[in-house]
Amino acid sequence: MKRSILFFLLAMILMCSVYAVADENDSQSMYFSSSYFEEGVSANMKVRAQQTVLMTGQQFFGSNMLQRSGFNQNQMSNMQSMKNGNMENMRPQNTRNTVPSVIPSQNVPVDLVPRMQQEMIDREELRDFLKDNTLMMTGVSQFQEYVTPYDDAMQDYLEDEDLNDKYNIYEAAVSWIWVSDSTLNNKQEAWITPAEFLTETPDYDSNPVSGEIVSDCEEQANTLVSLLITSGEYDESTARVVIGQVNFGGSSGGHAWVELYEGGEWFPLDATVGPYYDDDTSKVVYPDDYEDIDFYYFQDEDYSVVDLWYYYNNEYFMDVSSGTGNAPDNWNDTSSSY
Repeated sequence: MKRSILFFLLAMILMCSVYAVADENDSQSMYFSSSYFEEGVSANMKVRAQQTVLMTGQQFFGSNMLQRSGFNQNQMSNMQSMKNGNMENMRPQNTRNTVPSVIPSQNVPVDLVPRMQQEMIDREELRDFLKDNTLMMTGVSQFQEYVTPYDDAMQDYLEDEDLNDKYNIYEAAVSWIWVSDSTLNNKQEAWITPAEFLTETPDYDSNPVSGEIVSDCEEQANTLVSLLITSGEYDESTARVVIGQVNFGGSSGGHAWVELYEGGEWFPLDATVGPYYDDDTSKVVYPDDYEDIDFYYFQDEDYSVVDLWYYYNNEYFMDVSSGTGNAPDNWNDTSSSY
């Protein structure tokens, strides 16, 4: 009788431990390990306890006790997976694009997801931030100061890396490593020029991947547009940076990406689908097969935009909500990928 009670208590410890981890990792993939048991419990007793969970759970799962006990739908779904012995499927819903911070490996299989700045300040705050922190030399908006296709550093980069067409340029851009402003600049928001991004960030003391070109979405978008215009593949009427709010994998945040105009239509191009620095694990994550991402990928796939804020490059600017600016007529068109 005492051993039965002990097994039952161990079973309940196992169940509670698993779902305590589920709550703590609401946006992370789940994993299952015997390490959740107290030290000193024999391996045989652990196995017996797991068996007890699965056997005694038959009636528990079949009743409405889960809901009455306060478990949410995701937790109940995970518990059902445990009942069926399917531990690999024990993960929260709507997290297909989330990279688990508990994974020690640098190469992980994840779906194609741009790295957004979830803590990015909102539309008006961003505009005011640039007004306060940018000396405007040309154009109609401070945003334009960060697209610099005629800076010598752009041509030097193309030559040094032997980038002779748009496909090579995008391949190089995808290799840049996304690092948050909070890590790289110890600020919520910070903008630097393409030249500084390419030539100086590898030597930043704060760079967690010393020697590599690093920064977040706006630097990568501004620099990618600059390089594409420098190369002659596109001009100011057919290449622009977009700032807006996106939603990927259930996570919404501010983001910067590129749009290109071909065949009478705009399509998105995003440099941040490649490697990124995970602040939680202090590791660079390299998504599987990111180097094989096609230049026209988002021409055929949905790009989940919630709201468009601004379009710009070195020559043109447009406030999307008001339609004001100095942009050409084709800038009024919106990509069909949204």
